[in-house]
Amino acid sequence: MPPTTVMARPAEVLLMRHGHKTDNRANTNLSLAGFQRALALATALPTCFGQIHHILTFVLNPSSGKNARSYQSAVPLAINTGTTIRILERSEGQSEQLGREILRDPRYANGRIVVFWEHRHLPELAAGLGWSSMPPIDNDDFDRLYQLIYATTSGQPTVRAFDQRRLLDGSEPCFAAAPPSSPPQR
Repeated sequence: MPPTTVMARPAEVLLMRHGHKTDNRANTNLSLAGFQRALALATALPTCFGQIHHILTFVLNPSSGKNARSYQSAVPLAINTGTTIRILERSEGQSEQLGREILRDPRYANGRIVVFWEHRHLPELAAGLGWSSMPPIDNDDFDRLYQLIYATTSGQPTVRAFDQRRLLDGSEPCFAAAPPSSPPQR
């Protein structure tokens, strides 16, 4: 990676799929369980990992509602933390490219980013973020949470995998990681 890419990198990215969906394929909203999980994560994520600086979501089609679940999963966290949600419009066809752009974008430098994404495109985004070996997400898996921690020097991120259910029920410990609680002033 060129040095300019490394200097703008976030300190940490939390990657996860949107919340649980209903069995009705025509319904693009979260299920009740998905909404309840989003509410619980709104408190758990800042408690476990520290201050949230940015929230990014997969594109939402406002006309059809397609991919609404990523945005809906992010709303409780945004409300709880006062962090604005940024919908990445090109995510459906350019997830890997967007990951590379996130690593170079100065607005994310040294910050903590939470990403809610569509499961089929999550490995592409991870590859763009420097983690090319992310396993595919099963259609019925809504529990993975991946923490990508970026060192201040070049190289691939350190990746930690968490189970959201276990974080929420306290059976898997969580902690605020090394990245700073607030990004440096630009």
